[in-house]
Amino acid sequence: MKNPFVAVITYLRSAKAELEKVTWPSRDEVMRYSALVIASCVIIAAFFAALDLGLNTGVTTILNRRQQPQAPATATPSTSEIEKNLQPTNAANGIEAVDQNGNPVDVKITPVTE
Repeated sequence: MKNPFVAVITYLRSAKAELEKVTWPSRDEVMRYSALVIASCVIIAAFFAALDLGLNTGVTTILNRRQQPQAPATATPSTSEIEKNLQPTNAANGIEAVDQNGNPVDVKITPVTE
């Protein structure tokens, strides 16, 4: 079995020898390449932002045009029309009234005095 310390030292020596063979860029080259990468990222981001905005506007326009026309709003019924549609029913806790759709309606009852 090989000694682990010897294996680590051998690895570090070979790594150092390989790093001495590398041609490292100068400071000016690093600055130029970094500026090129940043500028490319900004241009690509602007392109995709414009594409997203254009597609969003286009899809919104198409969806707005394809919507079904809204039904015209009906006028609010007058009190007399509501009273005509009330149907009183006898209930265990008093008199209840419902409109033509079956929804409960509050009714004020005033006794007739003679």
